[in-house]
Amino acid sequence: MLTAVGVVVLLVSLPRLREFALRENEADARRLTARLGELCERQQAAPVRDLGALLASEQQLLQRLDDADWLEDGAVLRRHGYLFGLAPDGQSVVAWPWEHGRTGVQVYRSAHEKLEGHPNPGGAWSGLASPPPQASDDPLWRPVAP
Repeated sequence: MLTAVGVVVLLVSLPRLREFALRENEADARRLTARLGELCERQQAAPVRDLGALLASEQQLLQRLDDADWLEDGAVLRRHGYLFGLAPDGQSVVAWPWEHGRTGVQVYRSAHEKLEGHPNPGGAWSGLASPPPQASDDPLWRPVAP
């Protein structure tokens, strides 16, 4: 009887924990994308080529990212289930899930002081090999709050 109760609790709890973790990853991705977008705005006179260069002068923020992994020689940051990168012009930041459905779903971008989200249906933008296009007129992009 006790085992049956334990199994039921486990079956109910695990999906909720997974949903909670996914929501937290997405919330963190929105906040960090917005913050990195602000840094890009300040760098307008001299755009940078990658996140490592962008964060080099931001020691306080860099210290808060001590649990992050740097990939692609500093061009891409992986943190809490999301990947973060800069557009080639150095003027916008994009964030997409490391593993669609497991670590996140939505895709975010920040440019010109606005944060937008995309539902990323089907998970086309997921992982290091499938980043979102840097510029897209897709009508699914919508303003979101950090």
